[in-house]
Amino acid sequence: MDDNEYLASMLPDKPEWQYHEVCLWLPHKPETVEDIANDMAANGFRLDRAIATYEGKILDGRHRYEAALKAGVDPIFAEFNGTKGEAIAYVTSENVARRHLNNREKEFFYVQRAEALGVQIRGGSGNNQYQSGNVTNVTMAPSQEDHADALGVRRETVNRWEKDRKEITSDPELSAKATTPEGYKEAKKEVQKRRKATQAEANKIAKLKSLGERSGAESSNVERKLDKYREQGIDVDTVESEGDKDRAKDEYREQQRPMEEIAYEIAKILIDNKDYNFVAAIARAAYSKQGELQHAYSIITTEGN
Repeated sequence: MDDNEYLASMLPDKPEWQYHEVCLWLPHKPETVEDIANDMAANGFRLDRAIATYEGKILDGRHRYEAALKAGVDPIFAEFNGTKGEAIAYVTSENVARRHLNNREKEFFYVQRAEALGVQIRGGSGNNQYQSGNVTNVTMAPSQEDHADALGVRRETVNRWEKDRKEITSDPELSAKATTPEGYKEAKKEVQKRRKATQAEANKIAKLKSLGERSGAESSNVERKLDKYREQGIDVDTVESEGDKDRAKDEYREQQRPMEEIAYEIAKILIDNKDYNFVAAIARAAYSKQGELQHAYSIITTEGN
């Protein structure tokens, strides 16, 4: 087979190629297509940058394929031979760590990769566990550290992504929404709205809110600090300030005061009346549900001893 026949064998035998799902995990950038098309129009299609195909679809080289069509040059194709896990590793290596993807683009790629390959919970044993039920046939799922190394990010970053991914996939409505980069971004916003502050975070937020209430001069500075918690996805609005807590206690006391006053009045009547049938009727009315009267009796006899 001469060079021309070899190149002809690598050309597409159909006018349009579809993109493999793994290819679609990456962002599409029209400006990149334009730049490559301009280069191809002047220099042709680079022989060392063949478009990788897999399972009858384009696996890697979406921008090169569209640029070739735009420039009017013949693209060159090469079939990728390997498992799906190896295909994912290839696309990850060729694109994610090398290309200038922002963190949001890397996060969406990670979510799809984790759904396909799984995330190892405990390593070093044959009983590997996965976070996802849609795992390819691999011998061992990558750990968070493995994913981080492949994507060129820190393990702590992957840990944050994984927390969001698990929460989103546990909600059918959010999971259905999160199939595109835009949809995942919206689903993540919904998740972050639900996230509650830890006790330590809640204490700091409460103190900041109280400072803002006490001092108008500090209010703008307090809001800036609260915004940092909001950026972490913490629902700041659900945390009560110390003043809010005090007001809530006062309100509760006001609500309870009439009940306490009535209770004392009933107690006086019962003491003065000395009618045990009347006392029994009051007790049955007060504790009408099964077990309530026995529970009240237990409390009274315990405290009386």
